[in-house]
Amino acid sequence: MLISRSLYKLCFLAGIASLLGAAGCGSSGVVIPHSTGNYSNASFKGSYVYQIHGFLADANSYPYRETGVITADGAGNITAGVDAFTSSAFTGGPIQSTASVTGTYTIASDGTGQVLLSSTGLGVEVGSTQISLAVTLASTSQAELMEADVFASGAGTAELQDPTAISAAPSGTFVFRLHQEVDAQSSSSASEVGVFAVASGSLTSGSMDQSLFPVSSSLLSLTAGTFSTPTSFGAGTGSFTDSSPYQTNFLYYIVNSAKFVLLASNSGSVGSGSAEVQSGAVGNGLAGTYAFGSRGDDFNFYADLATVGQFTGSGATISSGALDLMQEGTEGGSVSQPTTFTGTPTTTTSNPSPQGRVQVTLSTGTPVIFWMVSPSRAFFLDNTPTTSAEDGTADLQTNASFSAASLKGQFALIMDGMDVLNSFPEGLARVGTLQFDGASKLTLVELANASQSGTGATNPGALAGNYQVGGSGRITTQINGNNSGGPDLVIYAISGAQGYALQVDPGTNTSGMVQLQQ
Repeated sequence: MLISRSLYKLCFLAGIASLLGAAGCGSSGVVIPHSTGNYSNASFKGSYVYQIHGFLADANSYPYRETGVITADGAGNITAGVDAFTSSAFTGGPIQSTASVTGTYTIASDGTGQVLLSSTGLGVEVGSTQISLAVTLASTSQAELMEADVFASGAGTAELQDPTAISAAPSGTFVFRLHQEVDAQSSSSASEVGVFAVASGSLTSGSMDQSLFPVSSSLLSLTAGTFSTPTSFGAGTGSFTDSSPYQTNFLYYIVNSAKFVLLASNSGSVGSGSAEVQSGAVGNGLAGTYAFGSRGDDFNFYADLATVGQFTGSGATISSGALDLMQEGTEGGSVSQPTTFTGTPTTTTSNPSPQGRVQVTLSTGTPVIFWMVSPSRAFFLDNTPTTSAEDGTADLQTNASFSAASLKGQFALIMDGMDVLNSFPEGLARVGTLQFDGASKLTLVELANASQSGTGATNPGALAGNYQVGGSGRITTQINGNNSGGPDLVIYAISGAQGYALQVDPGTNTSGMVQLQQ
């Protein structure tokens, strides 16, 4: 079964005080050995929409989700912002707290740094005042974030907000992906992927596939929905009602006219996701070779499985594919070979559908449902609710073939998930830079945070290693640690500038992205 849902409110309140109270608790004193770059505080300027997912540092590793908007002035100050937080560690179910925030930040030349967020509004509620986040810039428009305090381990992203897009509610046809570690309907985990059209603040049509672990999966029509007028931060409230019927409530945060982030806000829910404008000939289905990454919850732990891989598809058929999987009890390790697969149409009726829904059954027996964001991008879910709630993203590879020379330069790294080697499963996250020399050598400079360590973010120093690249874009690394082995990774490249990453050390289930710094 999933980790016990028994709740410890006093532990949580004490932990939040540690989480928000003082960056000195294992985080602000950390010094990263900086590598190369031309970043500075001026590189982080404007309003950024962020989302973070992770686990609290109690014996139950309760999941949490955090979303919001912060405004950076380019000189080291967070001048304004709004933050929302949900977790399952409160008696009676998840509690949502929304608060205004200010703070400070520092960005070093290699794009790494720290953001300290202060919130008197949240402090009024839980007796706390500050959150510490480790940062690595992928560009001036995107930052990778890691929770750096003692109380929790988590990671996420911050994306530069377009100020011209926040005066009205989202409008258009959007494909969305929502993962809930705790779903209010089932009190367990859920994956939801689908499409909806919205105009003038009202949902006009839509459909979604829902996998409610461990009981059922459904294709549901979306029959109604609303989006409030956004605040000056581009934040609002929304809902959609499905044909089951059930009303999903959420907070939303506009990134730009083509994307917004959402946080589930039903009482009893802990989950978040995003929605992106649908475009192109999505009715043709799959159209080329894609790299992908997914993660999910199963009967063992939250975030107990993660995959990265690559496949070639046309319409609703996959002619070839390979994936690397990490799951408790089935760890592959860094020397493992990927699992190969093909895929056939699950049904011949309206598949692909005009709305971009693609149903494929893999040769492994797994049914997968894709919703095409565009011909080059898709959200998908593993439609086996009796075993897991798993979902992910696939992106069209832009290189016809890859080599070691395809991967050169300094990349921002972000990864998170679970470490299950200790007595209690714990959240594990890392953020930093990964340098590839274009031949075979690499250097990892990171901060890592294990939620049960009691230290918050720690820096193991610069870690040297090697990497190999297959023609399909599968990259394997061997990274040497100072006192113990460093994290070994398998990466499937989308291009020479971006890829899906999976840690393949036994007992870990962490995954994320690498992205060439711009």
